[in-house]
Amino acid sequence: MRVKAVSDIGRCKPTPGRPPRFGTKRSPAALWVVATVAVSSLVTMIAPPAAVASNWHTAVAGGSSGESQAQPGPATPTGVVASCVSALGSNVTVTWTSVPRATTYSVYQSTTSATTGYTLAASGVVPTSWTSGSLVLGGYWFEVAALIGSKWQSANSSATAERLIVVLACL
Repeated sequence: MRVKAVSDIGRCKPTPGRPPRFGTKRSPAALWVVATVAVSSLVTMIAPPAAVASNWHTAVAGGSSGESQAQPGPATPTGVVASCVSALGSNVTVTWTSVPRATTYSVYQSTTSATTGYTLAASGVVPTSWTSGSLVLGGYWFEVAALIGSKWQSANSSATAERLIVVLACL
């Protein structure tokens, strides 16, 4: 049985000669799939390699029963903007639009370019904004990722415009 949506939950019944299988709908590599399974006995979950981004299969031992539910992972945050806290400071505030079902956000910063060199600046951010500590002189770009719980993370957002920290000024 294919699981087509969060509301499409089915019962797993053994087929003679092989264990029953559940699979989520085929999804592109950018879409993560969260599979939750509750069963009364032995379960084997097989996740395809990330490069394949195919179907998940759940095999339930014969004589057992179970349910499977699938839902997409968090969407990529949008509307990400970095602003100087003040023209004479060295702090930057990053804001973004809330993502449905996201429980926390992670903020990444780069001093290399808008496309490479990102490192984690903050994790577990609960509101839809974050303010950096004092930044050293240089250029900064920021990206944001949404998380559902601690294991399901969206792709990083598009990079913000560069924020340039110079002697006693944020541009």
